[in-house]
Amino acid sequence: MIADTLTYNAKQVAEWQESGDYDYNRELIGSQRNLLEWLFEKINDWLSDLFSGVSHKTEMTLYIIGGILLLLLLSWIIYKVKPRLFRREEEPVLDYTEVEDTIYGIDFSKEIADAKERGDWFEAVRLVYLDTLKHISDTGRITWQPWKTPMQYTYEMNDEALGCMTNLFVRVRYGKYEASESDVTDMEAWRESLQSAVMPAGEKGGEDE
Repeated sequence: MIADTLTYNAKQVAEWQESGDYDYNRELIGSQRNLLEWLFEKINDWLSDLFSGVSHKTEMTLYIIGGILLLLLLSWIIYKVKPRLFRREEEPVLDYTEVEDTIYGIDFSKEIADAKERGDWFEAVRLVYLDTLKHISDTGRITWQPWKTPMQYTYEMNDEALGCMTNLFVRVRYGKYEASESDVTDMEAWRESLQSAVMPAGEKGGEDE
């Protein structure tokens, strides 16, 4: 009778342990890698197969070229999504010539008419306001000075028409608000109202006659 005896072949067992086909523990334990690590491993395996048989120097050159191409691709995608990131903000071009605001040495009637004729509503608003300041300064209701701000004149003379003119002038002159023909019309209406309010008593009586 032959005994039922198992023979342990150490060499064969060692070969099985080294072979991945018989690594059952790996399947039971499961992979500890996350998705990103798995993806990098697959890419690395793909690159290794792609560059197999080439020299190390050639492989590094190809890696550099690939990295540059990838960077260009990412830049192009970002440019399509956020093109403003690649543009330098340009200084706004003003459509008028910067000049000093003064009430002296100006023929306001002529300058205002010229500005309205060429459709320069910014200049027309500015000149109508300065003409108004000159008028109320000549009547002694305000004291005009080149260093004063427009709002200071509204403190000197508390008048609704002057307040409206000052607000619009500041918006147009300093707030980059694009003036229109209707703004000039409003400025002229306020000026007329204001000039009537500060007209000397003698001139008012003369008009009534």
